[in-house]
Amino acid sequence: MKKPRQSLSSLFLNKVPAAEREHIRHLEEIQKKHEGRPFHFDDGNLRIMYLNPKCMQSAMKLDAPDELVCAYSRTVMGLLIFHPQPRHILLIGLGGGSLVKYCYRHLPDCRITVLEINANVIAMRDLFVLPPDDDRLQVIHCDAVTHLQTNTYDADVLLLDAYDENGLVADLNTAEFYAICHANLVANGIMVANVWGKPSALAGMLSRLRLQFAHQVSWTRSPDSYNLIVYAIKGALNQADEHAIKTLSVEHPALQFHELQSRILSLPLSTDYADPEEELAALKLSLATIMVPDANVPQNYADWKKQVG
Repeated sequence: MKKPRQSLSSLFLNKVPAAEREHIRHLEEIQKKHEGRPFHFDDGNLRIMYLNPKCMQSAMKLDAPDELVCAYSRTVMGLLIFHPQPRHILLIGLGGGSLVKYCYRHLPDCRITVLEINANVIAMRDLFVLPPDDDRLQVIHCDAVTHLQTNTYDADVLLLDAYDENGLVADLNTAEFYAICHANLVANGIMVANVWGKPSALAGMLSRLRLQFAHQVSWTRSPDSYNLIVYAIKGALNQADEHAIKTLSVEHPALQFHELQSRILSLPLSTDYADPEEELAALKLSLATIMVPDANVPQNYADWKKQVG
């Protein structure tokens, strides 16, 4: 049985505070009413999607539904450092639609296609104020692995942000699936993956992506969690220069591109790792610098709520 992915509301707790136990108990009551399906919880100005009481999936401010509440989602949008004007984004995993809404509003010339396996998640799209399908947005109910075996996209950006109630979806983080993602990108496209796990497992993911994307892979940890955001470039690396970063910062002031750019890591392209174990060791060493206990990461729901305001 898979171990459930820890969420923002249950990270690295040694002893669960009484308030956290009460919060989880309340969520369990809500889940019973929904018979195990994903559910939402309103708390003041926040609306939160849960896959289960210990797995927060998405969060939205009721008075600012297009805002990226979680820092991991703002880190994902670091993709604009590498591809500032995408024309088509293919997103695997809908959740509460935070990334969809941000891209729909702030990238008006971009078309967005979403693949989501869970019909119950799609059914909640109105609760999370997602725009309806139109000529720019299409949400498709499907298994992404099966769907991409028979459907091909020329996406500028592929966002892999797929979790279920057990955590990271293993079938979407294999060498075979990374090859499918690569094939669905245009020549200078970028794949961005939001992943989670032990450094040893993450190093394996990075190694598979580096092999698929000719070693043009960079990564950083989200400031508010232990999620690793990975940027894999197809074709020539085209990282924004200082002028481009200034332009992006004006267009997307909430994303803090200068600060994000300083946190992005990679292995030198000039380094040749003839031995795969040597490459894995280098990746683990890189991850060890960022996948460390961090006082800035909230350890319970109350801390997280305080942090997001």
